[in-house]
Amino acid sequence: MDHVRTTCSLCEASCGAVMTVEDGKILKLAADREDALSGGFICAKGAAIPDLEADPDRIRSPLLRKNGKLQPASWEDAYAFIDGRLSAILAEHGPQATSVYVGNAAAHNLNIITYFEDLAKALGTTNLFTAASLDQNPRQVVSGLLYGDEFALYVPDIDRSQLVWIMGANPAESNGSMMVAPGFLGRMQKMHERGGRSIVFDPRRTMTADRASEYIPIAPSGDAAFLAGVAHTLLKLGPPETTALSLVDDLKQIAAWLTPFTPDAVADACGIDADTIVRLATELQETEAAAVYGRIGTTTQHFSSLTCWLMDIINILAGNLDAVGGSMFPKPLLAQPNTIGPSGVGEGFTVGKWTSRVSGAPEVVSQIPMACMAEEMDTPGDGQIRALFCLAGNPVTASPDTKRMQAALDGLDLLVCLDIYQGETASKADVILPSPPRLARPNYDAYLYRFAVRSYGRYTQQYRPLDMHERSDRETLLRLMAIAKGHGWDADIDALEEAELAATVEVMTQVPQSAIEGREPSEIMDMLRALEPGERRMDFGLRIGPFGDGFGSRDGITLQTLKDSPQGVDCGALVPRLPESLRTRTGRIEAAHGIFGEELERLSAWLGDPRPQFTLIGRRQLRSNNSWFHNIEKLQHPTRECTAQINPGDADRLGIASGDLVRVSTPKAAIEVPAEVTDALSPGVVSIPHGWGHEKLEGKLNVAAANPGVNVNTIVDYGDVDPLTWNGRVNGMPVDVVISNTG
Repeated sequence: MDHVRTTCSLCEASCGAVMTVEDGKILKLAADREDALSGGFICAKGAAIPDLEADPDRIRSPLLRKNGKLQPASWEDAYAFIDGRLSAILAEHGPQATSVYVGNAAAHNLNIITYFEDLAKALGTTNLFTAASLDQNPRQVVSGLLYGDEFALYVPDIDRSQLVWIMGANPAESNGSMMVAPGFLGRMQKMHERGGRSIVFDPRRTMTADRASEYIPIAPSGDAAFLAGVAHTLLKLGPPETTALSLVDDLKQIAAWLTPFTPDAVADACGIDADTIVRLATELQETEAAAVYGRIGTTTQHFSSLTCWLMDIINILAGNLDAVGGSMFPKPLLAQPNTIGPSGVGEGFTVGKWTSRVSGAPEVVSQIPMACMAEEMDTPGDGQIRALFCLAGNPVTASPDTKRMQAALDGLDLLVCLDIYQGETASKADVILPSPPRLARPNYDAYLYRFAVRSYGRYTQQYRPLDMHERSDRETLLRLMAIAKGHGWDADIDALEEAELAATVEVMTQVPQSAIEGREPSEIMDMLRALEPGERRMDFGLRIGPFGDGFGSRDGITLQTLKDSPQGVDCGALVPRLPESLRTRTGRIEAAHGIFGEELERLSAWLGDPRPQFTLIGRRQLRSNNSWFHNIEKLQHPTRECTAQINPGDADRLGIASGDLVRVSTPKAAIEVPAEVTDALSPGVVSIPHGWGHEKLEGKLNVAAANPGVNVNTIVDYGDVDPLTWNGRVNGMPVDVVISNTG
């Protein structure tokens, strides 16, 4: 029996864990009390990893569609099928007829997050879609515009904060989102014990709100109105002189835009009275270590980008951006655009470098918004998508306008899914290629550590070799790239990857102020060849990163450092990074983009609009993460049911009791879902969790099929999008609610 250190990697907390392994099976997973970041915390999802790994419904070998049914196949046959079908599509229709979709689960998989962009490049397509445009793109775009890098994403320095505002987020149940802070509730409690305070703004009293110092109900989509009133008040109070404030490009223009948004003007729209707005703004400015943090409730609503921008402006005006205990920019161990090359200036950031074929939607962070995915597949014409590679995702349940997405996928000439389950999307595939078990793959949360509250990293080595029927995700993706490039599935993938890495090394030796500026590329490549091919990119990224050894030019870390420290490597608390972290063309915080003035005008007009009788919001559930945990018996729990939560006053007026079937509808469609009457919901608000709707999975995902729930995205119309990023409005959507005639 072995005890193996690992990282949970099922959500963004990235908790350290210890697996008990016997005869190649994970018997138990417990918290690692010696982990440098999580320090003994783990949640119910992590404890269910042994069940996830042993799930009898999990796919263990490739499935290939024959005679209309998915049937077991060899890897060679699966690759050969893809090669033949893709080659024909490329020959007849060109590279723009291909596409890649990357789902949420990819963020927890080192190899997928490393290679997915390379697959799109190998295909030669700009049709790259990810779950980010269903979630976080407004946050990334605002960071890109202001700081020059879409991954300049600040986090609350919670371990040193005295006041944290939590908006549209529920870290008690999400364990943090775009914020790697395992055991968030414990960290928040320690803040309270040192005299600090936390305030939750949400239309629903969440588990986080129950533990906070203060809970303030806010109207759905009212965040921008409230924040504009706060920013107006902070300008009136007089912002403190800070480095961040001194770097803002045009504070006078911003102040002029915010002039109409007095607390009295915004109070009705946000549901928070003017005196409270003034009080909160004053407290925020007077607290030395304070931060404003917002998540999916702020990025998937009517004013997503504007809300994110206003949070930045408030962090600046209150003196808390880039300040210890405030909102700080992480410095991850792996090299990032804002940790390499000349500091303080860069190429800047734009959206719309290209546009989508059908709607002309702008490119956003090198992707086409998910709002366009179905129409790009089902609209005839030059460039119509005919092949999709779906990596660790389930767009059928994730995407608004579910029925159109289903039909569009059915019309493809080739659908390849890299997945561990035959879920709603994978069931439609021509080929399913499974990821290997946890024990047979290495991991490092490369994507997530960009949001960590400390400069930290933990590398989990591969515990056992791959079995005969298993392939690494690295090999799978490299073989797909070889097929796309016309080399054939059986090409020498190590040689192909080495050529790509050598080109990257050569470029980096020519980047001013890089850790290997002026070095001989061959010297660097010789050092990298001492490692296994699959480890070389990781080692390269660490060694040229801010804490790396620069390939012997300074003291620092390498991949071997992480291997020697299975409990994680902690390079310290966050430090102020302005102006060195900027990559804008001007070397300043470019905050006064005209789009934000236009959005404030739209907000001003919205303040006087009539409010809908009911507004729909989502709901995070502790024992769930989108659709991919619904087949684990151990995670079935009354708190994880698919229900429509509704306020008691609204329920009484409509004659609804808990358990009644209610009809929730938009002009697009209607769904029927059991009601759950609770005073956690503000009046006029309905909450339905996402990721459900498994009624057609019997025989494929038996636990999920027995408790299918309803897919809320069926009623979402993606015509209402954020003007800057084309993110859909899935929170704050007007709906009608009635008791069902079929209940």
